[in-house]
Amino acid sequence: MELDPIVVRRHLARLAEQNVRPRHGVDEHGYQLRPAVDEATLARAERAIGGPLPAAYRHFVTVIGDGGAGPYYGVVPLGEALDRLQERFGTLDRLGRDCPLRTDVDFGEIAGQPDAWDQHVARIDSDPEYAAHYGRLTETYLDDPWVDGRLPIVDYGCGDWLFLVVRGPRRGTVWVDSVAGGTGLYCLEVDFGTFYRRWLDAESARAAGGEPTPNAHYSFLEYGDNPRYSPTGPDCGQVPDLYPGV
Repeated sequence: MELDPIVVRRHLARLAEQNVRPRHGVDEHGYQLRPAVDEATLARAERAIGGPLPAAYRHFVTVIGDGGAGPYYGVVPLGEALDRLQERFGTLDRLGRDCPLRTDVDFGEIAGQPDAWDQHVARIDSDPEYAAHYGRLTETYLDDPWVDGRLPIVDYGCGDWLFLVVRGPRRGTVWVDSVAGGTGLYCLEVDFGTFYRRWLDAESARAAGGEPTPNAHYSFLEYGDNPRYSPTGPDCGQVPDLYPGV
């Protein structure tokens, strides 16, 4: 989905003007977009990938803004995302490799995690093999090939990140990396444009007097189509599409 830059900017301006209760990460961006990406940074990214960025994301950074206003702590500027990869791995070569991910990697399902979180924590403390299994899962999925073909796009907080698959069978989809948090890897099953639009709709509904973000299982999947996302609080209905022109 390609977003209309005029409509996006109009509604971000409305959000910035409205006096609403502070929200997770808003202080980092204040609903302000950065200027479009410069040609050198775009070329650096696409040279590393070996081809163009996924269309919806490429449209966003080249036409709407290179980071700033967005979900959680905002959209990471492309150059900063590249620098993060360079700092972590010493190279951008991994962007040029296919990401092998096809479906969610849920550590709890793999390790036989109890349904109740307090039981899981207690088992981590009391069962060395169970704890070691989680440790092995973390080590595995923080390494090759699971880190290939991925571009970090949003900092969720607490060590969790959202990333865009830029190469491989799920190219163009947005995912959550909660490996360091001991949870796993999850696909939102949407492209960047849909992800961003849903965030904008949710923020706008909230500013209009609603509370579109109830407590939920797998809350980091809020703006996607992954069925793991399961609201648990009151008023758990679908967020209305307030801006059909986006």
